[in-house]
Amino acid sequence: MTSYIEARAAIIALVPEFPGWDVFLDGVATGEHPPWIVVSLSEDGRHHSEGLSTNSHDATLDIRVVSTSESSIGGVCDRLMAALDGARATPGIAALAPDRDSGVYASDLVDAKTSIPYLMRVLTWRTGWPA
Repeated sequence: MTSYIEARAAIIALVPEFPGWDVFLDGVATGEHPPWIVVSLSEDGRHHSEGLSTNSHDATLDIRVVSTSESSIGGVCDRLMAALDGARATPGIAALAPDRDSGVYASDLVDAKTSIPYLMRVLTWRTGWPA
């Protein structure tokens, strides 16, 4: 049996380090300004037996990469995909299956000094684990 806390810790541990980037592991960026990598794991489904006991959990790993440069975002995302596509956190947790890639876009977050929007790209993976 794997709890959400155990699964989350194992999955988040797969995210590589990025020197020079602030990495936030609780889904919210609290730094002064990008570059940021914001990681979030959300349990978004459960499968139940006829008796309504939980058999398994579904989850989405969501990583938002925010910076001023499309090329820096692309480099980080390339490294994230190489590290995470198909990765297994532990034998009891399903491999991370790539789900969505937003592509780079201008975010709602604006650089206060230049009034230029920061760029963002969002990658998501699907996974799950037994109850």
